Amino acid sequence: MPKNKDFYTFDELATRLHKDGATLIDFNGKKVPCIYVTRRRYDEIMTAIYGKKLAVDTFLDIFHDGQDVFVDIRFSFLDVGINENYLLHANSMLEFFEALSDTGLIALAPNLSGPPSSNVFMIQLPKREPAENALQIIKANVKNNKKTYGNDGN
Repeated sequence: MPKNKDFYTFDELATRLHKDGATLIDFNGKKVPCIYVTRRRYDEIMTAIYGKKLAVDTFLDIFHDGQDVFVDIRFSFLDVGINENYLLHANSMLEFFEALSDTGLIALAPNLSGPPSSNVFMIQLPKREPAENALQIIKANVKNNKKTYGNDGN
C-alpha cells in the first residue's frame, strides 16, 4: 500500500495500484463496494479493533488527467494507529464508485476464492459528499479508454 504520495506520472500510479481486488457485495438489497485485502492483513485489522470503540476517518484522493482517474481510498482507524491506503483505477470501476456514492458504505473483506463470506467489515463514510464529488470527477474525466490497470471492477 502506498504511503508516499509523491506520484509523478500516471504510469507510476499504475504500479502502485491495490492488487487484491475490489467488488460489489449485496447488503440488505443494496450494492456496497468492497475492497479485498489479504487474509493476514484482514486478521491484523480485526485483532487490533476487536472490542474497542472505533472511529474511522475516510479520505478520497483523486488523481486525473482528463482520461485516466485514480482514487486513493484512505482509512485512518482512530485510537488504534492503523492507516490503510487502497489505490484504485476508477476508469473500469464506475459502478463501484456509484455504489459508494449511493450507500455511503464501503466494506473490507479477506481475499478468498469465491464471494465474500460473513467476514466483511463495513465502514460508513461520515459524509457522502466526498464520494459524490469523486463520482462526478470520475464521470467527467473517464473517456472511452481501452487501457486498464488491473482492478476487476465488478
